[in-house]
Amino acid sequence: MKIVEIKENNYQKVISETARILKNGGLVVFPSDTVYILAVDPTNQKATEKLLSFKNRWTGKAISVAVFNKKMALEYVELNENGQNIYTNLLPGPFTIVSNGKHKVSLGIEAENGTLGIRIPDNKYIHDLVKIFKKPITATSANLSGRTPNYSIASFLRPLSNKKKKMIDLIVDAGKLPRNKPSTVIDATEAELKILRRGDLITTNSQTLISKSEKETGKIAEFLLKKYIDKPIIFALTGDLGCGKTVFSRKIGHLLGVKEKITSPTFVIYNEYQIPLSFGHPPLTKGGQKKFLHFDLYRISADYELEEIKFFELFKNNIACIEWPENMGEKNFEKLKKENKMVTIQFKYLDENTREIRY
Repeated sequence: MKIVEIKENNYQKVISETARILKNGGLVVFPSDTVYILAVDPTNQKATEKLLSFKNRWTGKAISVAVFNKKMALEYVELNENGQNIYTNLLPGPFTIVSNGKHKVSLGIEAENGTLGIRIPDNKYIHDLVKIFKKPITATSANLSGRTPNYSIASFLRPLSNKKKKMIDLIVDAGKLPRNKPSTVIDATEAELKILRRGDLITTNSQTLISKSEKETGKIAEFLLKKYIDKPIIFALTGDLGCGKTVFSRKIGHLLGVKEKITSPTFVIYNEYQIPLSFGHPPLTKGGQKKFLHFDLYRISADYELEEIKFFELFKNNIACIEWPENMGEKNFEKLKKENKMVTIQFKYLDENTREIRY
């Protein structure tokens, strides 16, 4: 058993070594966007049997796999209309999508009914590994069957016998991972989605997420920011009073690196915050300092209020959250949408503790 710490100065070497071990049928403990996973080549029968033996898992209980993109997924599963929509709107992200398999993986990877769970994680480590490996890798959590998932190598190794440790060819240690839940598992084989396992994010369809707490609303904000941050963007937040729009906006600001307290701009229309130059996403590190703009248009009543602050000139190269965008009027809304990249997010109470967030 070999343990290597993955760092910036050895990153490519570790990824290449991991791919080499996988090609030779090895078993690797590897970091993901959720928990540490056990990776093998799912098209190699001996490697699959080694994984099942390590997990104490019987053949017939499915093992999910991670792929590089939708094109790679289509080599291994059939996607119905539901599946197509899920891949377009939820992936990459912390979801495992179960579809009918094409039976191109080893015995023990697909479930007894022929379905296969696919992940496209929003995770650089797995993205780069699968890209260089040019095949899927297994993405089952690094634990023995029935045990809790692991967020550190120390907790993973602690309960293992020497016999189990000897079965592992490589451990890639990325330090202690954030305590995200394992992925939400969605059965997309039928017309109606079924949640088989709940993670940090759950959904009722391909464009709706469900929140039961402020923490979950924050997770949704993080997911949507990662999904749309390829360029400066406006999040237009509509819906019921008190249903999470400000929680969402504050989380976006904090994710962008804003250290100041983000307060509601109800009486001043908007507040602006500098995004630190150290923030590491390319669209926001080119061409000088960018800003996070937080608007609340709840009390706006006339166009001149927008004109006074030169509203339409504020968004170039910045990221913004606008609460109550409907109050600016349809004409202004359409103009803003035409001139900028905008995602409309609708918040709705389902019950006292549950919110539906549609985007």
